Amino acid sequence: MVEASSGILITCGCLKENPVIPIKKAIVTQGHRKTYAQALGNTCDIPLFQLPTPCIKGDMVVIRVDEEDYLAGLEDCKTHLHGRIMLSEGDKPLTHLALTKKLQLMLKAIGPWKAISFGKGFYEFEFSPLEDMRWVLEICSWELSPGFLRLFAWT
Repeated sequence: MVEASSGILITCGCLKENPVIPIKKAIVTQGHRKTYAQALGNTCDIPLFQLPTPCIKGDMVVIRVDEEDYLAGLEDCKTHLHGRIMLSEGDKPLTHLALTKKLQLMLKAIGPWKAISFGKGFYEFEFSPLEDMRWVLEICSWELSPGFLRLFAWT
């Protein structure tokens, strides 16, 4: 749960089970391909004093977020959409790169955008002008062959 200084509470379920996550530094050599295990372990050192201090409220862990930062985060997300790729049974899932290439052909009439994979077919899409995001949202779902991409507004 994240608490804005205005008293707004936002649930962060991942903090309930494991509020402290150890962070290790990985050594990455430029131009060297990493193994899958190395990519999963690719984290960085973050001094604990830079992380917000969690506190317990009832049976929840909460973190205080300044209202200014909270509102700035909300403003940033106004041009974001969430998406999910829906596949038929037996369809081979699209890679992030394959999805991006297909969408570049479909979205060549709009400004810059990017897709962020959350895994298991879930994505977040960020658009530059708000008008582009609204245009894409009006279409709502996109045929990808295989499957289709269902888009909905960020909440």
